Amino acid sequence: MTDHPHSNLIRWPLGILLGVAAALLAMPLLGNGSQAKASTVGALQSDCDGTISELVIHYTPDSFAIVSVPYRDFLRQLPAVKVHVLVRRLEDFEHLKALVGDTTCSLSPLVVNHGITSWSRDRWLALHPAGGARAVTLVAPQGELGADVWPARKGDERAAESLAAALVDVNAARSELYFDGGDFVTDGETAFVTPNLRRRNLGLTVHSDAELKRRLERLLGLKVVLLDTALDHHAGMYMMATGNRTVLVGDPRTARDLLTPVEAAALPLKGGVDFSEATLAAFDAVAEQCARAGYRVVRIPLAPGGDGRTYFTYLNAILDQREGRRVVYAPTFDGAGRLNAAAADVWKSLGYEVRPVNCTSSYRHFGSLRCLVSVLRRG
Repeated sequence: MTDHPHSNLIRWPLGILLGVAAALLAMPLLGNGSQAKASTVGALQSDCDGTISELVIHYTPDSFAIVSVPYRDFLRQLPAVKVHVLVRRLEDFEHLKALVGDTTCSLSPLVVNHGITSWSRDRWLALHPAGGARAVTLVAPQGELGADVWPARKGDERAAESLAAALVDVNAARSELYFDGGDFVTDGETAFVTPNLRRRNLGLTVHSDAELKRRLERLLGLKVVLLDTALDHHAGMYMMATGNRTVLVGDPRTARDLLTPVEAAALPLKGGVDFSEATLAAFDAVAEQCARAGYRVVRIPLAPGGDGRTYFTYLNAILDQREGRRVVYAPTFDGAGRLNAAAADVWKSLGYEVRPVNCTSSYRHFGSLRCLVSVLRRG
């Protein structure tokens, strides 16, 4: 694995538009308000509220250089949660365990008979069980970007199904919509949705924004805010819900003001750092839309690359809430000490304990910590 799907977010291959394999279509469909096991399916899990109890990551040996440091930093700091590790071979799991070393969290292998990448976030959305039910429902998109030309990504289409087959209290279903898990940022009330999801579905699965919003709200059980202006990236690269009706939004302007011209020029971002007025305005537009939705908006330093894909972003994080404390596992980057410190101060001002995770090896491939980790279950 050498690349991340962010690199061609809205370039749909023809094979995807023609549908996915018949075996995948045998999964229950969610759409038009007809949910599989509707009586057991609740709302989409929040990104920021509730205690994490189960996580999912993928590991492949060819992704070692990209994921080894982020996984090590993250897993060693986790409390006693269960981490399901999707691998192709049991020896791959043993390799990861040796790499990470001693942990308080519990790592459990799940060997699959299909290809995978190490980017787990985009594969599905986790819906809470409703009422007295116990099963989490994983909703996969209709198809994956690049699946017709990238065998590992074709295998990623089956990740939700594999988890449901192996784990008690996990169901899988397939939506009629096209999306990535990274297209959503949520709290317990609202799902903020990227413009890229609209582009993928308008004229193909829905006829209007209004229809798309209705379909999403039925599926997710949350109020939906369709962002009409945003960066051409996954939502967690430029914003994050943090609880208490507050949203953090990246602010390249603050990053620019923190750095000397020499420091800014030295940031190892593809195409150099992008502090152009157009880029500043795009981040400002996200903040304005969140404010119009009734949210308090706090800004955090962020340095976008001139290629539009590589970011020093402190928003692509994993958030936990336990024992009266909020914890953020926040990306940090080599060569960006001043930005790392300033971003940590913002998180702390929101009441978070900051646990740094070095994502220098992964940001170059257009993703960071949240792209690599999926939350399966929260208390």
